[in-house]
Amino acid sequence: MFKFLFVIFFFIILMTLMLGLSFLRTLKRVLFGESESEKKARRQYRAAQHASKQKNANRQEAASSKKKAFSKDEGEYVDYEEIKE
Repeated sequence: MFKFLFVIFFFIILMTLMLGLSFLRTLKRVLFGESESEKKARRQYRAAQHASKQKNANRQEAASSKKKAFSKDEGEYVDYEEIKE
């Protein structure tokens, strides 16, 4: 029983610390602005996102532009009769 309560208490303390640190980081960013490393990381992330979107768009465009290379009746089942000699 005490182990369970300790785990819950530890979890609550951990979440409180994480929330507090997040608040402090946000407050620092509001008061002092972003650092150069944060700006650089944000630019790199956005560039990677843009490249990924472009790649997906190119794949979709290539897939939609492909046309059938055979006629409609090609590959359909045809009845046949076996000829015995």
